[in-house]
Amino acid sequence: MIIEYQQIWLIIMNISNFFQECVNTVMDTRPIQYQPSMQISEGEILVKGKTFGRWETKKFIIDDEKRVFALRSSNGKTRLKPYFLQEYQVENKEKKKDKITFDLTSKTGGKCLTLGIENEQKANEFINTLQDLCNRVEVKQNVNETIQQNIQDQSQNNQHQIKVNEIDYEIPSFFDIGEIRDSIAHIRMGQHNLENFKLVFENKLLIYRNEHNHHQFKVFMEFDGDCRDSIIQNLTDYNKINQWNAYINAQDSRMIKELHADKSFLICEIRELSNLFIFKREFQYLQHHLRIDNVDFIVQKQIDQKSYTKNYQGSLKYGVWAVQTRENTTKLYYFSEQSMQGLSYPDEDGYLIQLFLKQIINIYQQSSRSQQDISQIKQNEQNLQVQQQNQNPALTKKLSNKQEEKEEFFDCEEIDAMNDKLFMVEADTNKNNEVQDEVVRDVYEQNIRRLTSLPQQVDALDNIQDWVDKKMKLVLSGNYNSYSISVKHQLQPKEYDPTQRQLLTQQEGGHYIFKKDFIREEKSGGLKVINEEKLAAQKAVIKFLLTRIGASLMMGKSITSISMPVSIFEARSNTERVCNSMGFAPIYLEDAAQSQDVYYRIKQCAAFQFGFIFMYLSCEKPFNPILGETFQGFYDNCPIYCEQISHHPPICAIQMYGRKYRIDAQLELIANFNSNSVVGRNVGTVKITFENPHQVVLITLAPGSLNGTTYGDKVMNYLEKQFIIDIKNKIIAEITFNPDKKYCQFFDVEYVNQLDYLCGAICDVTDAAIQKYHKEGYRKYKGLDLKSDIKQIRHKIKGIWVNEIKIDNQKLISIYNDFPVKMQLAQYPIPSDANFRMDLLWWKLRDFDQSQQWKEKLEILQRQDRKLREQKGKKKK
Repeated sequence: MIIEYQQIWLIIMNISNFFQECVNTVMDTRPIQYQPSMQISEGEILVKGKTFGRWETKKFIIDDEKRVFALRSSNGKTRLKPYFLQEYQVENKEKKKDKITFDLTSKTGGKCLTLGIENEQKANEFINTLQDLCNRVEVKQNVNETIQQNIQDQSQNNQHQIKVNEIDYEIPSFFDIGEIRDSIAHIRMGQHNLENFKLVFENKLLIYRNEHNHHQFKVFMEFDGDCRDSIIQNLTDYNKINQWNAYINAQDSRMIKELHADKSFLICEIRELSNLFIFKREFQYLQHHLRIDNVDFIVQKQIDQKSYTKNYQGSLKYGVWAVQTRENTTKLYYFSEQSMQGLSYPDEDGYLIQLFLKQIINIYQQSSRSQQDISQIKQNEQNLQVQQQNQNPALTKKLSNKQEEKEEFFDCEEIDAMNDKLFMVEADTNKNNEVQDEVVRDVYEQNIRRLTSLPQQVDALDNIQDWVDKKMKLVLSGNYNSYSISVKHQLQPKEYDPTQRQLLTQQEGGHYIFKKDFIREEKSGGLKVINEEKLAAQKAVIKFLLTRIGASLMMGKSITSISMPVSIFEARSNTERVCNSMGFAPIYLEDAAQSQDVYYRIKQCAAFQFGFIFMYLSCEKPFNPILGETFQGFYDNCPIYCEQISHHPPICAIQMYGRKYRIDAQLELIANFNSNSVVGRNVGTVKITFENPHQVVLITLAPGSLNGTTYGDKVMNYLEKQFIIDIKNKIIAEITFNPDKKYCQFFDVEYVNQLDYLCGAICDVTDAAIQKYHKEGYRKYKGLDLKSDIKQIRHKIKGIWVNEIKIDNQKLISIYNDFPVKMQLAQYPIPSDANFRMDLLWWKLRDFDQSQQWKEKLEILQRQDRKLREQKGKKKK
């Protein structure tokens, strides 16, 4: 009776395993090695993309013998992707405007396809063919024999599996977690469970990464001969670990404590991956060695304690090493989940862990190496990474000569050039083999064709769509992270040829400031908005907001979560807009740095100050930056960086490294709404530091106003005052917009009754005036007391800011005759760059619905993150 029950149970288990194997075969996301039979038919078909919903023509084959429908890209270079039709069915046939569409749907939850054919007759024939293959009944032979053989195999392994499932070993309670238990069990039974894992590295060792959890890895490696003892010694003798892993800092890493009761060790491991933006990470974990059957296991688990070395802490959730020798072969396994933590993207984190795991290839060495050898390994690895990232042959040549490499920059307006160069490598056939991901490879091949055949068409919408589409693919696939994180980013200005300087003279088909949006309001002064399309979009905002407010109130939601419509936004974030406003720095501040006259420097700073507020003008709103968002650009080979360092209030930090000068700024963007106007201001200081002689100048910026937001003409102007302050030399420049007669009379300049008129002066001031600024700060400082603060008026300033500003009756800066330098983009900005934002990318494609959805997603995430920060802050208190 017992034997009968056992046989029945084995039959049930066999059938269950059989079905599970079928499901795994269909749902397996790893490449399937399918070999077509001789009975195939070929053709082309439209396939709808899952990511962007775009239709793409691909080649297909239908294998009648094996009942397979397989796809490859239209260029025919990628491997076949088979779909086994016995597990699929044809559904949802629809007649669209230009095509017949239908779905090839999996019966077991696998991948599904949406296909299309333009000709209706051919579509019906094709659908009938697929339906016949999907519904064909296969005659299965020798089913009983197969079951009997599986029962026999199951019987042979039954005792071992029962033994494993009963947990016939002891382990300290600290390590008794499901992940460690499961890893040990799977290794003992030889079940590696790679259904959701993707092979990411294959060179003597295999590294698999979980596609749903990019922090989880499985590593496999084999060695000839019996080297078990040497490997275990390298894993358990902490004095030797740096001999095989070049990314572990031997000087700071150490064993902290030995726990004799559990035969475990407390380890502090410091990892150091060379990169400007990746700091050292400290991993604290307990490690325990045990032997089960003929397998040595070394288990690791993170312990939560304060940092020993004051480095950022990484996370080692668990790690299971296994070493097994059988038939003169030593097998090594490592199953782990770990994270560098603190990085913007999981793919970036996973890539760094992958670099660390590649060092396992060095775990078995016959002789020890000196610290000098290890340093050389690190240097070679770093050089290799840099050479792989810097695809430009000229850069590689300069690296090999140990000279400072020259970075490539790209004009912000040259959309087609960015399309070809911003993310992908140049047309070097030797580099093509390095790109393994299918999406990246397709983009690479497209770029090669474009570089060799297509002319530049800057304003073509197709080029913009293609550029954005490629950028989206690279962002979503995560592969761009591996390109950017090892690049050496520029922190100092480089030499340039002044004759090659490019000035920004036009934007959007008009003047670089006025574009086709503004004209001067001759009657009262200021800039009048005349772009009817943008005006209509702004008027529609009121209806949009009222609709959203009503819907939120009906659903019981807070109206504070209402998101502004993207239709009134411009195609850039405020981080980019602030950097774009620095375009006059190379012209005026570089000239000022050549002079030793402190007053001449103040004059040039005044010109730069006016240039900043000119360039910041726009009748459209920028996208609000996300906390941690960055932007990188260059002016005449001088780098400029911006980062959003605060969410509420919104503050961005800017640094620019010029020739003999440097800019450091922190600006908070504030907007105040009134019934028919809005006033915006960048609150903060722009600090300019000059060399030889050393001089520090502080600049504050005047607020701008837009009148006519609800009715009347929309007119932009500047209000109140802005200042330039040299504390050490006791110099203050004060400029007042729309001054009164009394103010003009004090500085002995004519009074003009125009809203865009300004006047002021550069003055030597008293100690009391400097102390007043110190006391009030840039937020509350109202300006000079004309009766008591001024010792001497050095230079007088006046003018119409939308035309020309003069100092001592000589031109200082003119909107019509002086032009800023064009800003350029770095070749490999870090992944947090503003140009990677999905809402911005959709906006560039003019898909405002998708842009709005992404914008609201990002805003929700920001609010959730803010709540978490507030909760953590309360706990600390």
